[in-house]
Amino acid sequence: MKKLLIVTHKMSGGGCERVIAQLLGCYARAGVECVLATECGVPSFYDLPESVRHIYLSFDKSLRARDIPKAYKKLRKLVLQEKPDVVLAMPEKVNVWTVLFLLGTGVPVVVSERNDPHRHPESRIKRILRCLVYPFAKGFIFQTEDAAAYFSKKIRSRGIVLDNPLDVSRIPARYEGARRPVVAAAGRLHSQKNFAMLIRAFARFYKTHHSYSLVIYGEGGEKQTLMRLASSLGVAGAVEFAGQSKTLLSDINDCAMFALSSDYEGMPNVLIEAMACGLCCVATDCPIGGVRSLITDGENGLLIGVGDEDAMSRALSAIADDPALAERLGSNAAQIQSRLDETLVAEQWMRYLERIAEQ
Repeated sequence: MKKLLIVTHKMSGGGCERVIAQLLGCYARAGVECVLATECGVPSFYDLPESVRHIYLSFDKSLRARDIPKAYKKLRKLVLQEKPDVVLAMPEKVNVWTVLFLLGTGVPVVVSERNDPHRHPESRIKRILRCLVYPFAKGFIFQTEDAAAYFSKKIRSRGIVLDNPLDVSRIPARYEGARRPVVAAAGRLHSQKNFAMLIRAFARFYKTHHSYSLVIYGEGGEKQTLMRLASSLGVAGAVEFAGQSKTLLSDINDCAMFALSSDYEGMPNVLIEAMACGLCCVATDCPIGGVRSLITDGENGLLIGVGDEDAMSRALSAIADDPALAERLGSNAAQIQSRLDETLVAEQWMRYLERIAEQ
């Protein structure tokens, strides 16, 4: 492949954006000409190779519905000028417009589903549009077999299930020594992540583990609500909202454990990275099976039911009270590095994209 164009919403941070940044890094190093088009005029939170051209389809921080046609007409013009071998779009809310506005260009479009297709896109209109326009896409990349199963047999026959790539060079050496009594968590402060459940579970755990604190990294609209919840439960002094961090992995590397409390996920990058650091992880076994594909319960982490704060509290206690268990689970978790090494996974993505381009 000589030229790849990737379309996304914006690069302000998040799992989808992390995957894009890592793919661009791999392909740029391999000599592929890479162009990144974003709906919004927001600089990338993640470092991008200097050779990657980042083009804004609008200069707004968020794309209003009335501005979608103008932005995607600009994308169509860009694709006709650049003539990439293939266009890769993600996530879901971008996919529908990309496929629709690139009809007739002769450039194959591959869409990547990054979340639970039963719930995303969140807009009902976009879910209807997905049903209408996805048959015109040339390829489909899913994170799990469960996600693929949502779609028709015809779409599945043209799709592939691929892991997320992990840049192992970013992973700090596994921490050796006494760990800080911290439960770490990270993600958008959004209802999907169900940090409210985690805070309630932590409040139960804290009654018998006063040396511990809960540190949540990320930003979002639920911050004030979550802060009030922590205060009402009497743990405001033990719960920290640390915001976004460009040094997240070094920040959490010496923590006692990592918790993921989401109601649904794709294949959560933050969990992948926490495991790669060798942290002992507890996570909800949530749709669409991405967590389950990473953690085998009792072997390299602990799985609990979605929304089960009692199980979360018990899991936190089990890790805190049994250093040998925590060490075994964390050591096994770190082996995820070999499976998801970006040099291997990015090559799998490239082989699929090249196959689509050659059709």
